Amino acid sequence: MHISTLFIKLAVISVVLLSACATQENKPEQQQTQAEADKALSKTSESDIQQYRQAISLISTGKLDEAESELMDFSADHPGLAGPLANLGLISMKRNKYDKAEEFLQKALSKNPNLPHAYNLLGCIEKSRGNIIKARDNFTRAVELKENYALAHYNLALLYDIYIQDISSAVAHYQKYLALIKSTDKKTADWLNELKASLKKG
Repeated sequence: MHISTLFIKLAVISVVLLSACATQENKPEQQQTQAEADKALSKTSESDIQQYRQAISLISTGKLDEAESELMDFSADHPGLAGPLANLGLISMKRNKYDKAEEFLQKALSKNPNLPHAYNLLGCIEKSRGNIIKARDNFTRAVELKENYALAHYNLALLYDIYIQDISSAVAHYQKYLALIKSTDKKTADWLNELKASLKKG
């Protein structure tokens, strides 16, 4: 089944917010910043912003040690921003250091409790630990905070499909995901049609 290859995809979000989990490749996703993040960012210089963008680029290209160093420095200089902490959590996840990732993500949420990407990553962490209900709750919180968060809808769909066996809910979230993405995901679309057919037979 193609789904087994699609559960973890870490998507990079530029400028202030970063974090996600879903299929198999890094994919940039542009995201509007939260109001308080905008306020904090307004106090940074253009060179600081470029430093942050460079760190994001380093994550995308797999240069995690360099990215971590840049983000640690940036976070120390801008303690009010949640994004750098969430990105450090993402780096820890890429290294399979889930406890450390959770620590960074919780710190990010202490700065901005309405950061959907942090909840999405926490959902991935709980899923990896086998805590399916906690994973569901985190993914659900992510889409509550950002209704058009395609990757979180995808993660919810997979969770309902594979682990919870709630096919109706899985179908709803697959549909939402497919409606939101800008590209075509034929494998997911084909699988969705199979699930819909199975519901009709049931």
